[in-house]
Amino acid sequence: MEEILKALNYQPVDISDEDFDNPVPTISYFFVNHPIHESRTKLWELYEGWIHFAAESPEGEELTDMLFFYNQLVELLNLCYVFTQKIELNK
Repeated sequence: MEEILKALNYQPVDISDEDFDNPVPTISYFFVNHPIHESRTKLWELYEGWIHFAAESPEGEELTDMLFFYNQLVELLNLCYVFTQKIELNK
């Protein structure tokens, strides 16, 4: 557990002890409030807003890094959704 806290920079302020021990219920609850299709849409809107409202137009590596981050976050959302749905099916 010490290594996890270290990776979180010892600041898991919003993570309860229960969530720390078993994050699945909270991840599942996220998808109750934000269905997967809506989550992907909202994430795209955040990315689009970042591009549109950036004080200086992002270029080169910054733009590539943000697009990569966006794509990876969508993949993480999808995998979290699959993971929680599989757990629900196995109950």
